[in-house]
Amino acid sequence: MNSRERLSPTDRPHIAASDPYLDFGPPLPERYGVLTLRALVRDPRSVFAYWEWPDSEKSSSWTVRLRDVATSAATIATLDRAAAASGAFYFDASPERDYEVDLGWTSGDIFVVVRTSNRIRTPREGPATEIDPEWVPIEGEADVWRTLSGPQARTWIRGGAYRRGGPSHD
Repeated sequence: MNSRERLSPTDRPHIAASDPYLDFGPPLPERYGVLTLRALVRDPRSVFAYWEWPDSEKSSSWTVRLRDVATSAATIATLDRAAAASGAFYFDASPERDYEVDLGWTSGDIFVVVRTSNRIRTPREGPATEIDPEWVPIEGEADVWRTLSGPQARTWIRGGAYRRGGPSHD
């Protein structure tokens, strides 16, 4: 038996016998019934969180918060039922910071944490301003990199030294 014979279902009227048939398995469920919370970095100033909370009906007020790991400063979002059911939220963030997202509910001034996400780090906002000596650019590349890096760029000087530019290094 070859693969075309095995993968070509003739008992399905909506698929022509000449069309290749790929079995992708059963449809994926909308929910898995497992308490899940994940954080992803979208860009240096934005964090995306998604979750599934099977026992959400027990809480009085769904809350999701983005917490800066170093300072414990937090951005808190109280969600209505529709927003909570969507299972996703975008937070504003700052570049080069470590964050965790907490999912829970509020009761007065108390935040009850049900699940904490993975730790993430937002990237820096601009290109790197330092050049690794092992990867020194050739003549034309140095000018392009300097233009892209802005006024804080350091200029490579022949002989293995850097000359710093910008107002903080003059």
